[in-house]
Order: sequence, then structure tokens, then C-alpha cells
Amino acid sequence: MTLPISSLANMEFMLYGGASGNMNCPSYINGYRAGNLSSSYNPYMYSMANQNSWRPNQAQNINQGISQNTNPVSNSVGDVTKGSNIDILTDYYAKNLEPSESLASAVIMGGVSGALMMNPRYIAHPINSFKGLKDVKEMFKSVKVDGSDLNKLWKENPTVMQDAYFRMHKAASRANSKLGLFRKRYSDTEYKELKKIMQEALDSKDIQKIAEASKKLENAYISNGHIPSLFKKIRGKEVTTVAEKIADNTGIKEGAEALIKKNSMSYLSRFKHSLGGRMAILFAGVEMLMNIGKIKTAFNHDKENPNGEKLGMKQLGQTTVKAVGNTLGWAAGEAAGIWAATKLGASIGTAFGPGVGTVIGGVAGLIGGSIGMWLAGKATKSIVGEDVANKVEAKKLAQTPEGKAQLLTLVAEKAQKNEEVPQNVMFAAQNVAATLA
Repeated sequence: MTLPISSLANMEFMLYGGASGNMNCPSYINGYRAGNLSSSYNPYMYSMANQNSWRPNQAQNINQGISQNTNPVSNSVGDVTKGSNIDILTDYYAKNLEPSESLASAVIMGGVSGALMMNPRYIAHPINSFKGLKDVKEMFKSVKVDGSDLNKLWKENPTVMQDAYFRMHKAASRANSKLGLFRKRYSDTEYKELKKIMQEALDSKDIQKIAEASKKLENAYISNGHIPSLFKKIRGKEVTTVAEKIADNTGIKEGAEALIKKNSMSYLSRFKHSLGGRMAILFAGVEMLMNIGKIKTAFNHDKENPNGEKLGMKQLGQTTVKAVGNTLGWAAGEAAGIWAATKLGASIGTAFGPGVGTVIGGVAGLIGGSIGMWLAGKATKSIVGEDVANKVEAKKLAQTPEGKAQLLTLVAEKAQKNEEVPQNVMFAAQNVAATLA
């Protein structure tokens, strides 16, 4: 992958034949600010003497920094493409082809975004989701009452009770008006029957019956909207009704027992379950899929350079290690998140309400998995290093004026965003920019 050349950099290439080497001329590399190199009153001047890195407050004049530099980097532009300047830029570009993700963004993407992706109804029907809280809140209101039957059940079996709350909320939300493209609205009769099943289970104070009621509601949540019904009719299949699913007890008891067992699962058991789960396998596949281009680039390099270093297998190995790391990291993190949520779920649900407890229980695995994969990514990168294909791609760019402009664009964008750019990279950028003038 390569960063696109900005429209402004393209404009400069059309006007000057490349990035302007005259820093008195407004250009992308100097933040489009004209300067007078001889004036000590220019507000855009910035001394870089005795600095280890370049951290601008504005778009500073790079030439001024070069003139005051004490670092022994050549200011000559005659041998830029032969010397170290272009190598410095290609190395910097290659290292920045893979943007680093912060822990905060991993948590947000894994928790909030992941939960919304897995439950698109909150996005498609936010009003219905809000309306659905009314009935569910009434049914589970005694959970916060210390010593009540539901309070005791929640403390003893948080996983089952969270699932019961979740399934009932889905049913209550679906009882409101909707277009029904994928799932039709529950009729009054259907919803009353589902609500009756759950209410009777809660009144029984029997965790087995509550788990069975959850599975009943899960089975009844069928895709019977206009679109899936049409496809079934085209294939000559009967459209299953909600009433038929409610009456069907196949697998209900077994599913309920499996749900109850989750309350007492050890961390190791959860890890094994997560390791073979869809999310862990998905992220391993995504890593491989996103790096197919890099693998091809590395093998093409081997074909073009039969006597050079073999990079194809090395890139394949780097990608494989990262994919395995994603799988293990997600599984370890998801298991830890769910295990912790199970231990704390009883306290959270009874103290802050079943809704809060259910939400936290639902996203804990996603957040934990994302953090685990983020940590695994850091670990695998330290083991395998930067992808070798990145350097190959960067060196290809360095062979053309347009490619060099792209290398300069990255440096300029980093500088203008107030990101720290090493001093030698800024010097190299100025030298290369001058050759394109």
C-alpha cells in the first residue's frame, strides 16, 4: 500500500516539475508560507540547532533549520539520489506505511464499534431499542432490590440472567413498528406469548427454566422479513413462522444447560472456546487478506532480483506470525474480558441495574479481545520487525520524480500535523526537494 499523492503536491509538480526547492516560494513542504531567509524577524523561522528531533509549532522553514544545523548531514543536493538522503526518506516512509493504533482506539473499536457491528439493530432501530426498555425494565426491576429473588438469581448466575435480559429486550424492541425488510415486527399475539414465556420463567425462580426461556426467545428471533421470505419462496422453501419456532423445543434443553455452564467456566476453558471462535479466526484471515499485496510485492522483488536477498518467504513469514498473533491475542483477551465480566457481573448488575450489567457483559469480551490483539500486534512486530515489502515499495517510489514527491508529502503531512519528525529526515527532505525544483 502507498499513501496517495495529495492534490497540492500534484499541483506543485505541474508548476515546478516537483516540490519547490525555493523556500521563499509558498509550497507544500513549507506550509505555503513565504519567507525571507535573510530576515531574523521572519515569524516562520525556527532554529533546529542542538535539537534531536523536529517538532514544529507551525509550518517552519526547512532551509533555515538546515543553515543552523550542527548535525553532520550534507547540505549538498548534487548527489542526493546517490547518497544517504533518499535512503533516509525511503526508510522513514517504509516505517510509516503501517500506522500505529493506540490502546484507546483499540478499546473503542473493539467495544463500541464491535458491539454495534454485532448488533446492528441499535443503529437501524434506535427508537425501537429505546422503547423496548420499558417492558424489560419492569420485568427485571427487582434485580437491584437486595435480597429479592431476582437479585439472588443475578448474583448466582449473572451469565444466564444477562442473556435473559438481552433476549427479552430484543423481543420488546421488535414488537414496535418497522419496515420489516429482514425481520418483520412481532404481532401482538407473538410478543405476548414471548413475554409470557420469560415472565413465567422469572416467576419460577428456576435458573434452568430461565435459561430455557432465553433459548426459546433466541429461536423465535427468525429472519422472516420481506427479503429473506422472497428468497425462500424463489427456492421453493416454506417461510418459518414465529409460532412454529416457539412450539419447537429441539435443542432448547441442551442450549440452556450450555448457557448455565458458562457461569463456572475457567479461564482456560474460555480461552479454548475463544481460540476456535469466529472472531479469532476472522482476524487471522483479515491479516492474511490485507497483506496479500505485500506478499506479492516481495515475491515480485525476488523475480526481478534473482541474485539478491530473498524477501518473498520472509514477508510471508512476517504476515503468518502476525496472523497467528492476532488469533492468540484475541482469544486470550476475549477470554480474560468475559471471565472478568462474569466475576464482576453479579456486582455490576445488582448495583447499577440489569441493563448496565448486560451491556458491560456484552462488550467485555470484545474489549478484552481488542486489547489482547493490540498487545499481540506490538509483540509480533517486535519479533518480526517492519514488513520487508514496505521497504521495497518505498525504494520503487524513490526511482521517479512523482514517487519522490510522494515521499516528501508524507514528511510534510507529519510536520504540519505537529507530529515529531527526526531532524535528519527533515534535512533529507529539503535536499531531495531541491533536486525536484
